Amino acid sequence: MSPDVMWTEPRQIAGACPVAHTVGILGGKWTLLIVRELLGGPKRFGALATGLGTVNPKTLTERLRLLEQQGIVDRTAYAEMPPRVEYALTARGRTLEPVLGALWRWGADDLLGAH
Repeated sequence: MSPDVMWTEPRQIAGACPVAHTVGILGGKWTLLIVRELLGGPKRFGALATGLGTVNPKTLTERLRLLEQQGIVDRTAYAEMPPRVEYALTARGRTLEPVLGALWRWGADDLLGAH
């Protein structure tokens, strides 16, 4: 898309607004923070919960399942005793890295009063 295209104008691609589409995927509570945690590499459920802080385990489970259905997260269960499950970003999920980077930069600037 050309840089001079006004992305703020109501536009549709494949019958949907791209911003609404993105918010539909990433707008759930904890979703962006789960992606942030997984950008560092695969993690087990407990490590994700620790990295997120106060997330309810039921909510984390629901978000991970939804992200898996959306093709953002892969869940790998290992046939070990005790059972081990790891979560990792898919190739599609990794494309969110610059999005989170932009959010981080905006937040850092805002916290420092640079706006």
